[in-house]
Amino acid sequence: MPIADNLRVTAQNEVSLTASSDAIIPDRSVLALDWTIVEGLTARLGRQWFHSGPLAGNAINSADLLGEYKLGRDTTFTGRYSVIGGADNAASTQGALGINQRWQILPGLRMSFGYEHIFGSFATATSTGTSFLQPFAIGQSSNALTFQNGNSYNIGAEYTDNPDFKASARFEHRSDSTSSNTVLSAASLGKLSPAFTMLFNYQQSSAANQLISGLGTISSLKVGVAYRDPEDDKFNVLLRYEYRQNPNTIPDSLLLGSGSGYADHTFALEAIYAPNWQWEFYGKLALRNSTTTIARDFTGISSTNLSQFRVTYRLGYNVELVGETRLLNQPTAGYSELGLVGELGYYLTPNLRLAAGYSSGSVNVDRDFNGSRSTGGLYLGLTVKLNELFDGFGLQKTPPPQQQEPIDPAVPVAQTLQPDPKSLSNLKN
Repeated sequence: MPIADNLRVTAQNEVSLTASSDAIIPDRSVLALDWTIVEGLTARLGRQWFHSGPLAGNAINSADLLGEYKLGRDTTFTGRYSVIGGADNAASTQGALGINQRWQILPGLRMSFGYEHIFGSFATATSTGTSFLQPFAIGQSSNALTFQNGNSYNIGAEYTDNPDFKASARFEHRSDSTSSNTVLSAASLGKLSPAFTMLFNYQQSSAANQLISGLGTISSLKVGVAYRDPEDDKFNVLLRYEYRQNPNTIPDSLLLGSGSGYADHTFALEAIYAPNWQWEFYGKLALRNSTTTIARDFTGISSTNLSQFRVTYRLGYNVELVGETRLLNQPTAGYSELGLVGELGYYLTPNLRLAAGYSSGSVNVDRDFNGSRSTGGLYLGLTVKLNELFDGFGLQKTPPPQQQEPIDPAVPVAQTLQPDPKSLSNLKN
């Protein structure tokens, strides 16, 4: 509620719908007063009352100074400073200063630079207890992780001038008193032709946390090629390759730094063929090769493949029959799964589908693991298009029709304003 042009009061009450007391999202009430000192600089006083959880009956007070100043169109200075009084009557201070700079090199080519320094005493009381440094956290104890004083640098580039090709890259380095982390990312999306589209994405980061460093590098690479003819939509194909590397993310010894890591290569090919509106054929083939290393003493290699085929036949615009088979095979472990599905679907509306079917499956494993087994049963399904639940959700807005054609500078203005006799004749008819 605005009290004056530069003064605003915020009141909020939250009730958790859990059966018992929730330590992560407890019942609480919040009251805050925001005062805009000058444009871009705001002072805030706030108080939180906890009605459930470990801090039930206690309150946390805070005083904040938040600022954002634009030096021109492309340079922004940011800052915040907070004094927080915890439920244990201990006060802590937290703050950050940063700068963001954009640079338009060429039309469609931009670079960005950023720096932020975080400072303060972060060991304060939260709804789950007092936060502190932890080498690893299990379950809800992760909510007691604290921050540290540190710095963050980033530089990025983005190219968007060509409608058929877009690319971006970013480098970020974070450091504090106990560890550092570097993050690299790059992505591109482009059309090789009107029918072929290609996607590339790469991410890499060094692994470190508050008390453990030198855990190795985490990286992922994704490349995809899609075929879809805009003039004939009967046949569509998607080819995908993905590489994941994640070594030493589960420390086995805090002293030796040994742990387990893995590397995955995944290929997948899927296609849809619809010769007419009644028939649709879908198929997918996928292969994954995995290498796992445990404590530098054991390496295991495994391969898994998936085969899937589905046929859809529409009896009319409302009723369709679906049959599907799926085979999952892991030859290195002597393991395989087979699933079969028969389904009857009915469209209540073009965006609401009811389905009933029968599925059966069998699992074949090594004889030392109880041989093979099978099961099956009936099922019901309901499918709703999400974009129909909310008006225009996930859809691009169609630009309104133009009132007149754009004027060609090469044609005299008087000529462009002359009515077309054929158009007037058609309008009369």
